[in-house]
Amino acid sequence: MQQSILGSREAFGLLVVRYSRSVRAVCLARIGRRSDLDDLVQEAFLRAYQGLSRLEDVSRFGAYLHRIAHNLSVDCLRRPGLEAVAMEDVDLASPGEPTKALDVREERLEKLRRQVGRLPLALREAVLLFYFEQKSLGAIGALLGITEAAVNQRLHRARVQLRQILGEQEAS
Repeated sequence: MQQSILGSREAFGLLVVRYSRSVRAVCLARIGRRSDLDDLVQEAFLRAYQGLSRLEDVSRFGAYLHRIAHNLSVDCLRRPGLEAVAMEDVDLASPGEPTKALDVREERLEKLRRQVGRLPLALREAVLLFYFEQKSLGAIGALLGITEAAVNQRLHRARVQLRQILGEQEAS
């Protein structure tokens, strides 16, 4: 981190590798469309790099970076003519998955992905970071500026909602 602050692009490159997936998840949770996603992620890292000298507590870099990504996503949605796409219309599957006949398990996973897109923003963000990006509760709390208990509560609420929705769909 100190090397990044001193201007080392290589050291900052390591930070990009470390945080890029979680920054993508934060942006995707807010804007709900992939077309602007790469631009937002790139802009977030650029602004973070330019503002490194103003970062007082280097241990808060992740939270700092994710706040930048959040703000950029909000700004993106404020642009005239742009509207958020419903998250259920966004493919949350990993890119490059081969297309094949879905078995029952894969169908259920696909339903789950669609339902994650319908969760409220705070719950969706926690789910994306925890399950899709495999971040720990502590890491998610630090990134979002909330306690581990709050992250755990959001995940619990999301699981309850998803179980209820998926249960209703199975019954019908």
